[in-house]
Amino acid sequence: MPSPPLAVLIVEDEASLAAPLRRGLLEEGYAVRVVASAESGLDELATGEYDLAIVDWRLQGMDGRDLILEVRRRDSNIPILMLTAMRDLDHRVAGLDAGADDYLTKPFAFEELLARLRALSRRIQDTMSKPASHEIHLKFGSIEMDTARRTTTVAGMAVDLRAKEYHLLEQLLRSDGHVVTRTMIAARVWDSPFGVTDNAIDVTVSNLRQRLARLERADQAVLVETVRGVGYRLRLATAPGTQS
Repeated sequence: MPSPPLAVLIVEDEASLAAPLRRGLLEEGYAVRVVASAESGLDELATGEYDLAIVDWRLQGMDGRDLILEVRRRDSNIPILMLTAMRDLDHRVAGLDAGADDYLTKPFAFEELLARLRALSRRIQDTMSKPASHEIHLKFGSIEMDTARRTTTVAGMAVDLRAKEYHLLEQLLRSDGHVVTRTMIAARVWDSPFGVTDNAIDVTVSNLRQRLARLERADQAVLVETVRGVGYRLRLATAPGTQS
């Protein structure tokens, strides 16, 4: 029996872009719905009926970045591709840090958008194909993660992590104190070793450190340690404030 088509939600208020996107994706075999506002996008995504979302940054009212922040706050892990006409690095980093899984800068080639959707689709398929019992409980020092329930605690207290922070911490926990290189982080957290800036990784690491530090006790501290020129690893420490 053939698999059902992947359902894609497009949140785009520019009809001249939304219409050809919808038509092209339908021709490629996707099930597609278009809405013109972030508020409508949130309502649609709350149904849980979509596999992928394409979100424009510039929308009337709530913008695309705020939409993604709210989606992640609701603990949704739906893969999101952000569209933006802004080419500067700060906007790209801000979009990824908000929880977008990938981005495209306008104008873009439709073939590139299809390739990025295929990459996000493979992540969905990989997740579905993993055995349910595969490393569902990870622990290092005072940090514990249940990957089945997507919960994380530090010294027994729940910590709220954004999508990129969660996936970064998961990779660090799986490495069990060994170094996770920047290339590995880009490939496993952003799903691609290409186009991910060092600054985007650094910002995510910094945010993760801050969230963990709020809940740690001095006698149970876990540091996200920088291994210069290579990457990062977790390290137990007897006192806070010694991160490199």
